[in-house]
Formats: sequence, structure tokens, C-alpha cells
Amino acid sequence: MTNNIYGTHDINTIEQFYEIQKRSKRSALMADGHLGYVMPIGGVAAYQNSVSIVGVGFDIACGNMAIRLNCKINDIDIDYVLDEIEKVVFFGVGKTNPNAPTDHEVFSSNLWEVYDKNKREELKQLARNQLGTVGSGNHYVDIFKDGENYVWVGVHFGSRGLGHKTASGFMSLTQNGDWGSKIKQIETMVDLDTDIGERYYKAMTLCGDYAYAGREWVCHTIQKIIGADRTYEVHNHHNYAWKENHYGEELIVVRKGATPAFPGQEGFIGGSMGDSAVIIEGVDSVKSKKALYSTVHGAGRVMSRSEARGKKKWVKNESGVKIPKIISDGKVSREMMHKWMESKGIKLRGGGTDESPQAYRRLDEVLACHRGTIKIKHNLIPVGVVMCGDEK
Repeated sequence: MTNNIYGTHDINTIEQFYEIQKRSKRSALMADGHLGYVMPIGGVAAYQNSVSIVGVGFDIACGNMAIRLNCKINDIDIDYVLDEIEKVVFFGVGKTNPNAPTDHEVFSSNLWEVYDKNKREELKQLARNQLGTVGSGNHYVDIFKDGENYVWVGVHFGSRGLGHKTASGFMSLTQNGDWGSKIKQIETMVDLDTDIGERYYKAMTLCGDYAYAGREWVCHTIQKIIGADRTYEVHNHHNYAWKENHYGEELIVVRKGATPAFPGQEGFIGGSMGDSAVIIEGVDSVKSKKALYSTVHGAGRVMSRSEARGKKKWVKNESGVKIPKIISDGKVSREMMHKWMESKGIKLRGGGTDESPQAYRRLDEVLACHRGTIKIKHNLIPVGVVMCGDEK
């Protein structure tokens, strides 16, 4: 670890982090870090009374939730459970969920008032439609077992379209004053003492409440499918901004793909689809203070999505049917992905090669870089994974 940089990173990620260092009061880069939009994934930056909209990102309040159930893995039919998950939980870009409650208390929050009246109902309806949907990419529902063979459910996703429209909308307001206009993905700082800064922070908070509600609904739904009681739960954001005190100073801490890990605070961290996950707890140390009480949020990519899956575009053939045209081959084939999963005994539903284990670091290696800042409380071994499949 050098200059609050944990682990080893490519030069582009390091340079991006150095730019963040110039603009922030304190900063750190987690061991799972990789290149992001303006701020690297795995970056942590603390500001004085201001927040970076692009730092929090477009998937506001993306995070993880894990629950342990009072049944053991041999007590459940994993194929049945995965089948039922695919029936009632919806994966993919823009998907809606007819099963989720539209009267959840989050829709009565006063925080909706921060949106202009002509946009408020549109955003609220979008949020109602998408509550409890998981999305695409690295978002997932996993069934795990722990060292005593107890069943765990783990989920990873954020605030869906509400978060994306909130981030892009407020960035538009800072650039040209017109909500919904095309924006540049550039650093966008807002002072919390300004009207737009105050409104953004409240909107971000609402997106956080909404993401919590969605993850709770999915976990509760799968718990009902399995038919067991919950005995333990861990829930955290990792794309968010918090008001915190560090070195005697109140700061706004933005974590973009980083898990809060204050002393005694628990977090759920997943690896790739084919690797174990962990429940961690923050510990107090000089090293953890320098990391701004933060740790990794996953294993971290070693290749981009396009590197892993290759590049293609969809074109119409002579019959007008869309077919894929390969532009470049990927480094990971579906055969490679399925061979890995089969070797681990993990049942996979969906999943694209851009999310294959070969595209990621190993979680135990990145966690080792944060030794002395966290302790591992539970190791979770995946048994079944449900993700969005390849999308057009």
C-alpha cells in the first residue's frame, strides 16, 4: 500500500485516482479498483461540504444484502429454488416487476419533493415499476452455504432507473440547467449549501432508501420460496456519499465501488459468479483510518466487458431478422465460463461471458491487501447463481 493505494492497478486507474486526489481533501483506492467514469471504481474521496455527482455514479446506492436462513443446503432443492427465482425476480435493463408492492412506504417519502413537479410522478412510476428488479451486468442473486452448511441468500443491485435518471438529471442541471439534456460525463461537484446541492443529496438519500427496499423485497421473496426463517442479515451500499468525521473534521465521503468498514460495522462482499463471498467486519487501526474506514466491494475486474465477451453489433439479415455480427472475439468463451462453474459445482442461470470468473481477480487476494482493516466473519460458498443473460 502506497499513498493510500491498496493492491496493484494499471496505469490508467492510477492516473484517474491521482486526479481525484487533487480535488479531494482525503482519498484512498481499494484493491479491487479499476478504471471508471471520471472516478475509478474502488475509489474513496472525502470533500468539504460538497459531493461529486459522477463520483457517486449513475447506479446510485448500488449495494449488497445477505441473509442467513435457519435451514441447511441439503434441505433445499436448489434447482427448484433457482427456477422460482427466475419466475418472480426480473433481470435485465429496463425490466419491470409486476410482483413488487406499489404501496411501499418509500413512495410516501417527503424526499420526492426535491424533484420538479412535472418530473416527480414520472420518476415515481418508474420506481414503482422497477422495485425489486435486479438489472444486468454484475448484478445477481446468489444462493450460498457457509461453513456449517446453512443457506444464505445474497443480492447485488442498486436504485435502477430512478438512480440513473437522478444522476443524469442533476448533472444536466449543473451543466446547462435543463433536466434530461444530453450530458458530458465530467467531474461535477455540488456544494451542499446551494439549492442544487441540497436537492441532490436528498435525492441521493431517496435513491438509497429505494435501493434498500428493492434488495429487501428480493431477499424476502426468496426466503419465502425456500420457506425458512431469517437468522442474520447484512446490508450495505457501496455507491453513495456519507457525512462522516475523519481526523476531527466533518467531510462528505464518496465511495464508488467501496464498502464502508468502520470498527464493528459489517459488510457483505461478493466475488465473481464462480467464487466465494464473505461477511466482513471493520476493525480499528492506523491502516483502516488511512483507508477512510473503507474496503473492497468485490473482486475487481482484470479485463473490460468488451475484452471478455468480444465486440458485436446486431444487424438485420435479408429477411429482416436481427443477427449478431462479430467485430472481435472475446478472451472468454461460454465453454470456459461453464467449465469453471461446473468445476466448482455451481448451478448458473443466465450470466454473460463478460461476468465470467476469468474476467475478475480472486477475492481472497484483494482482501489480503486490506489485512489489518477488516476481519472475515463468514465465508460463503456459492451453490446457485442467477444473473441476466447476454442481452442484445
